[in-house]
Amino acid sequence: MKRPVFIREIKQVDNHTFCIVWTDDKVQFFRLNGLQQECPCARCRDEKTGAKQIDVSSLKEDVKARSIRSVGRYALQVQFTSGCSAGIYSFDHLRQIGRFHEN
Repeated sequence: MKRPVFIREIKQVDNHTFCIVWTDDKVQFFRLNGLQQECPCARCRDEKTGAKQIDVSSLKEDVKARSIRSVGRYALQVQFTSGCSAGIYSFDHLRQIGRFHEN
């Protein structure tokens, strides 16, 4: 059986990028603008089809995070400086969309 993976550490890389170090020692990088484009909330995604409901070109490239907080032991929520901040990003979703660091 596969063991669940949790976040060990979140590190700010620069004003627009952060990385997650997972308990399996994998490291992933996330650009805040790219993360916001993947917002899973009902305003940004069609609940039935999963299709994007927003024009991603309208999102600011230089968006920053006011905060990143844990939601239980399964997700993160990011308070962006502009645009939608309602999305809850599950660890599984983050693992699918982040860029893994190559050793």
